[in-house]
Amino acid sequence: MLDSTALSPPNGPVPVAAYMRMSTEMQQYSILNQTRAITGYANAHGMVVTRTYRDDGRSGLTIEHRPGLLALLRDIANGPPGYTAVLVLDVSRWGRFQNVDESAYYEFLCWKAGVRICYVAELFENDGTPFAMVVKGIKRAMAAEYSRELSAKVSAGQRTVAKLGYHLGAPSGYGFRRLLVSAGGMRKGLLAVGERKSIATDRVLLVPGPMEELRTVRWMFDQCLNGATCLQIARVLNQKGIPNSVGKAWTYQTVKKVLGNEKLAGVAVFGKQSKKLAGGTVHNPPSTWVRADTPFAPIVLPDTFARVQKIRLAQGQHMSNAEIVERVRRLYEREGRITGPLLDAEPGLLSSHVCARRFGTLPALYAKVGYVPRRNPRYGQVRAWITAWRESLTAFTAEFLAEAGSTVGRDGWKLTVDDAWTVSFTVINGHGRNPVRGWFNHRRSEDTDIVVFAKGMYDEEGLRDYLVLPRSLFPIWPSGFYGRNGPKVDSCTYPSLAILGDLARLSRMDSQLCG
Repeated sequence: MLDSTALSPPNGPVPVAAYMRMSTEMQQYSILNQTRAITGYANAHGMVVTRTYRDDGRSGLTIEHRPGLLALLRDIANGPPGYTAVLVLDVSRWGRFQNVDESAYYEFLCWKAGVRICYVAELFENDGTPFAMVVKGIKRAMAAEYSRELSAKVSAGQRTVAKLGYHLGAPSGYGFRRLLVSAGGMRKGLLAVGERKSIATDRVLLVPGPMEELRTVRWMFDQCLNGATCLQIARVLNQKGIPNSVGKAWTYQTVKKVLGNEKLAGVAVFGKQSKKLAGGTVHNPPSTWVRADTPFAPIVLPDTFARVQKIRLAQGQHMSNAEIVERVRRLYEREGRITGPLLDAEPGLLSSHVCARRFGTLPALYAKVGYVPRRNPRYGQVRAWITAWRESLTAFTAEFLAEAGSTVGRDGWKLTVDDAWTVSFTVINGHGRNPVRGWFNHRRSEDTDIVVFAKGMYDEEGLRDYLVLPRSLFPIWPSGFYGRNGPKVDSCTYPSLAILGDLARLSRMDSQLCG
């Protein structure tokens, strides 16, 4: 939809255009509110809106069904449109494109034609500086991600459904089946693996599965109480030819999952984890979980379930250093070598990360069992140096941002700031001497909105500088960095981590405005 008004008189206010969009998903961003915000911005900056483009009730996911934005781009492409800038409420009104490069591409077309995009309600100036580029990249990623997630209203509805004891989403698990019921509670039948409900008002209940599966579940708990490990239980089940819930052989992890399933004790839990479509799985704090009694009697007595959890917890927490060394020595005698993945896969042994923390480094543990890796011992020393710096940067940033007033959650190496953006650190060691030839990343970086590549040298005391790279601008992280890396990378280079404090300040201000 395109509305035109008369052009401003000569030597008067700067002529600009306005673009407004109202989606059915975000009714609070009404056209009226957008008009007021844009008009106020124009009046404060000596501008006059000479043309208005509107998309009423249009989703921001694609451009095909947005005639207002298409008309704007067409007018700009066909010649001087009669205005020098386009005023938009915020980054999300420009579009919630699933590929953030698409949003940047349409803005680039405007910029190339000499028309600037101004986001009037954002807390940054869209002036092409590195800071604006980083913030805008995050905003685009957030807009794309939020469009794919459930709205707050739907999320609240899911929690209400979970409190009523209905099953949401995940497969039923071993020992259970999914029963489809109508809104009135009428039983419609069991859902097969992979089947979903077809009527929105229908609900799914978990019900106990076949008797042979229930007997197997109780046997597994009995075996654990008698001292059997998850791997020993899996071996016996496989020897008996009993498949797991998806018809495959049992493993340490699948047995562990059954033994930790609270539904077996009559308690359904919803919201332990959440996953953004563009990010990894987030483990939510227990205070946010929804717990409800199952509509069936417990398959395993709650007291039995609690005793098994204590046994499993004790197996991982009360292992002395001497026991670790002895188990690693047996692993070495059996395999002829020791690696991090071998330590992680060894039943009953702590993870390689915990082992490294116990002994300082993995090479220190290897030395105690008489294992000498074939590779250069300096390699292990550099890895330990990288890990130490990575932990230091992650812990410092979490504390620094929390003291500034942000809400910071940590999941492994990933920090979530104000429930708005994520950041992680990758420490890269320089190669070569005077001058350093380059920094190369041989580890997989975290899948976060921002990855900070910290450049240093193993034999130097501190780090040199930081490359603060947003995922929206780098679909694939660079594998190496040099003295000159091109304008896109070099413009994201900072001497300190103060940039993260600036980003957190903006996300806090956004949260206050939205609240």
